[in-house]
Amino acid sequence: MNGISNYWAPSKTMANPDLKWETTITRNVGLDFTMLGGKLNGTIEAYINTTKDLLIQFPTQGTGYDNQYRNLGKTENKGVEVSFTYHIINKKDYGLDFSANWGLNKTKIKTLGIMEDFGKNTNWASTEIGNDYWIAVGGAVGEIYGYKSDGRYEVNDFDSYDAATDTWKLKEGVADASAVVGKIRPGSMKIMNVADEEGKEGKIGNEDITTLGNVKPDFFGGFSLTGRAYGFDLIANFNYSVGNKEYNANKIMYTQTSKYQYRNMISIMEAGKRWTNLDPETGLLTNDPTRLAQLNQNTTMWSPYTSKMVLTDWAVEDASFLRLNTLSLGYTIPATLTKRAGINSLRFYVTAYNVFTITGYDGYDPEADCIRKDQLTPNVDYSGYPRSRSFVVGLNLNF
Repeated sequence: MNGISNYWAPSKTMANPDLKWETTITRNVGLDFTMLGGKLNGTIEAYINTTKDLLIQFPTQGTGYDNQYRNLGKTENKGVEVSFTYHIINKKDYGLDFSANWGLNKTKIKTLGIMEDFGKNTNWASTEIGNDYWIAVGGAVGEIYGYKSDGRYEVNDFDSYDAATDTWKLKEGVADASAVVGKIRPGSMKIMNVADEEGKEGKIGNEDITTLGNVKPDFFGGFSLTGRAYGFDLIANFNYSVGNKEYNANKIMYTQTSKYQYRNMISIMEAGKRWTNLDPETGLLTNDPTRLAQLNQNTTMWSPYTSKMVLTDWAVEDASFLRLNTLSLGYTIPATLTKRAGINSLRFYVTAYNVFTITGYDGYDPEADCIRKDQLTPNVDYSGYPRSRSFVVGLNLNF
């Protein structure tokens, strides 16, 4: 119709009439406290939550469908939460309060039904990386799986260069990562052989894929300062997370070429930082070991040329952070003045959101979560947009 063809196709997910709701059993104990004549009050709570009949996509190859949702899993969450408020100063014309909360949560997969474990592919790089998350009984959701980086191949990792076959021969005892990164030469990405006891010899393969860390934080929380003085009021709200990790897919995407001949690179791969095989004096590629070592003595990164995208622990970053979420300053006109104009109260204020973030994470946002097709692949930063910073000026008027 109107020159547009419509193609209809059945779902790749098999129906399951036996599905039922997930069930969560919550057990918690808490303690409320007030101390120092009411200046300090708060709550301490501990909990254990068990969720059963989890909905899991079960692979159904050979049926004509890719998967089927089934009630298979059971997980357990244990945690502690603490919150309190301390009235530092409380006078008629001025005051200052400090409030804070702290949380700790541990997750464990108790069962996966008839399965012991399975992998999940985020698919941000199609099928090139494969299963980059692994879900296993006894483990936790958020386990990233991949290779461990060993830097790059240096000239002294090779015995010789064969011009007839355009190949470099590795020295004995140096692990061969060609099955993972493609044809290797000085400057190529180097992978650690974790399957070998020495971690050096042999060919790198699937057996060298290992746990790269869990994205869940060790602990998290927030705190706020609330102050008032002679009509002025100030509110500052912070939140933080310690030990959380971020899967920075952008670092992989823009430091490796994969099958693409032309690709933009991020600044850490700019000329002078990445390995180069191009001799600026001749404008040609060089395979002279002495010249290559000389050209790259001040570079730190590997060559971007790889046969496919490769996930290593280099792209799994500590994303601990401290963020000032909200900062607000206001002033309320004295009632003795506003009542003359028939106004009950008049307050002017200016508020800033996402004021600053302190973090060692290389990406825009240490809380990025871009692959949301299910909950088994959290904290992937793939072209995540930076959080906006905004400012609001306004007034509260009551008659």
